[in-house]
Amino acid sequence: MEQEKRMVKGYEVVQAIEIGKVEVILAVDEQQDKPYLVCYCTRQNLLSMEQYYGAEQGSDYLKAMKDFTERIQDEVASLQQERAALPLDMPVLTANECHALTSEANLENELLAIRPERLRPEYRAAHHQLVVAIGGFGMSPHARGRAVYVRNVYSGKEQRWNRDDMLGSVKPEHIPPWAQQRIEQQQAAEKKKANQRTDAR
Repeated sequence: MEQEKRMVKGYEVVQAIEIGKVEVILAVDEQQDKPYLVCYCTRQNLLSMEQYYGAEQGSDYLKAMKDFTERIQDEVASLQQERAALPLDMPVLTANECHALTSEANLENELLAIRPERLRPEYRAAHHQLVVAIGGFGMSPHARGRAVYVRNVYSGKEQRWNRDDMLGSVKPEHIPPWAQQRIEQQQAAEKKKANQRTDAR
């Protein structure tokens, strides 16, 4: 069976590199006056839907390829800056540091580690793995839905994963001090918000 062509704005994708938070795309439509298109694709939303932006069209293949490679290099440079800004080393968490999830486990408010293989290679480190489950049917052991909405401990951003993306709950003795501190800060902020809502009634 012939594989379905991936299309962007009527252009066929011929090169695509995932790096950092984006995918850099080079697409071609020989029928156009400007047959080459370079753009970004991101899935950084709760539904993981593809969103395209930053599209540039051109008639010169070498210029399009230069744009394509420069965008990749810019993402690499951004990742290097992010890594250099980390206050300490963030080694990857493995099964040795986690309690394996059982079919009966309820994940609500659990400190979880995402499986390293479910992350892009550049994100395989503790500050991208550690999350707290805050919603979704996948938190419950017998629900049909598998989605688990989480809050990243390091960044505080909310993300969507599936239950089977989780490596397990982190053993207390392997929770990094920075993670424990951020969890306490987030809990204190949530408690303050709850008190403000109560006082406003």
